[in-house]
Amino acid sequence: MQRLPAVLLALSAIATQQAVAQSRDQTTQLPAGTRIPLAITRPVWSGSVKPGDPLYAQTTFPATVDDHVAIPSGTYVEGQIDSLTKPTRKLNHANFAIHFTKIIFANGYTVLLPDPTAAPDSADRATLDIQASPANDLLLDNGAQIEMTLGAPLTLDSAQVAAAIPASKPLDPGAFKSATLCRPTPGFPGSPGSPDTVIPGSPGTPSITIPGAGGSPDITIPGTPATPPTVIPGSPGTPDTPGTFCPAPPLVLSSSAAFPTPAKHN
Repeated sequence: MQRLPAVLLALSAIATQQAVAQSRDQTTQLPAGTRIPLAITRPVWSGSVKPGDPLYAQTTFPATVDDHVAIPSGTYVEGQIDSLTKPTRKLNHANFAIHFTKIIFANGYTVLLPDPTAAPDSADRATLDIQASPANDLLLDNGAQIEMTLGAPLTLDSAQVAAAIPASKPLDPGAFKSATLCRPTPGFPGSPGSPDTVIPGSPGTPSITIPGAGGSPDITIPGTPATPPTVIPGSPGTPDTPGTFCPAPPLVLSSSAAFPTPAKHN
């Protein structure tokens, strides 16, 4: 009976080791530098966008580790716009600096990503270069392709990921519909108008002189004066009504990782 506590301690130690090993097997880690392709699912409007606004996207291709899916396609990703420059008449480009805040799996499993203010070296940042003009009503349309690059290793709960995989719905690229409010309109031809209507006048008649006889004076019968033509003005033409055209949709030229520049030491 005196050996029983020692046996129990040994069994407890074995169980602890097994639990530790099992907990390690229940996590999946994506390495830093992993690139995760995304598609924008809520447009960014040029007239109202500002730093601090949220960014919404979904993964377009699964992220894998050792031939196992770590983040299924269709998983939600949220981000935040840190800074931006809008296009001008001279430069038809927009630039965004963003960081990603969380990943939401189809089963509700949510993973918070590093806060850049608390962990600047680990935050998942990106810079976007977008071809757009001041006439565009939005800068990122539905379905715009961007990329998230992990700034630090990302540890995930394997059981939660496994539960999310059957609930995930891969994105259909053809399901995205542009959110632009611009609608082109056809033009209309003008009217040629009508020419003036001219009613000719009369040429008039000359005077008639009847010579007098036996010393009597000549008799002159006055003619009728000519009348000018009568002009009835026509109607003026109307100019053509031009149609309206929509600018080319914004195009993401590049989406690259952006990490803080190491401080220089003198």
